[in-house]
Amino acid sequence: GIKELQPIKYVKVAKATFMSWRKVENCIQGTTSLLCLCLGKGKNIALVLKDIGVLLIEDLRVQMKYFYKFLERMSGKENLEKAISKVPQMLDMVVSPVAPVVSLTVSERIIVFPEFELEYVFKPPPR
Repeated sequence: GIKELQPIKYVKVAKATFMSWRKVENCIQGTTSLLCLCLGKGKNIALVLKDIGVLLIEDLRVQMKYFYKFLERMSGKENLEKAISKVPQMLDMVVSPVAPVVSLTVSERIIVFPEFELEYVFKPPPR
């Protein structure tokens, strides 16, 4: 079907991350440009999403591996342990945050996102 693209709301992302909208815009546009360039040249990519996991794009295969702590935060420790006990193959989707990314992939490119300097932005008090 036809999907309508929605523009990224940089100001909303900036507020949620306590970053300036310009820094958010530069980070997202820079990462998107780099991804497009690498994919356009047929390069394999390992995109590290800080505190979430690693997105592996190799040849025609796309795979997401999550950090255990992220899955634990999303589902709760008990729910995650139950799910893993029922479906042990889920562990194939889990990666340690201390594991070297190069051990997960044959990728030539490893991109860490977000890669930015911490910048404080004035946040008005709640009304």
